[in-house]
Amino acid sequence: MRKFLIYLGVVAAVAALFVACKKREVAPTVETPATPEAAEVAMEGNVERGLELFRDAGLGTTGKTCESCHPNGGTEGMAGDMPTKPLTGVKDRYPGVFKMLDPEKEVTLAEVVNFCITNPLKGEALAEDSQEMKDLIAYLESL
Repeated sequence: MRKFLIYLGVVAAVAALFVACKKREVAPTVETPATPEAAEVAMEGNVERGLELFRDAGLGTTGKTCESCHPNGGTEGMAGDMPTKPLTGVKDRYPGVFKMLDPEKEVTLAEVVNFCITNPLKGEALAEDSQEMKDLIAYLESL
């Protein structure tokens, strides 16, 4: 029952985001987690705040955002001429190997996020237990 209530809460939050986006005539890109289990994982962080951070140039110093390399909230596989892997289903890929970080070692999704923040975005790494990291992870795992 608890998982179902959490799932309903996430569905309500996504519906509210859709209404807010509709008022501003912006297409929402956050999808409802497919299962109550996915919703429960996402509740450790805030999915909506994670999307805001995903689009926030303040994570770095280059003026770029996560979305600069992972368009449409991470759901598309091309950033201009640069092929990137869509982030949908990323929760099933990590821990795993991220060749740009270390082709020999399994890493966590938080380590991959920090690689992107400190390298392409030229920002400061987030503490893995910070609310910002939890929110980014919640958003990524909701895809």
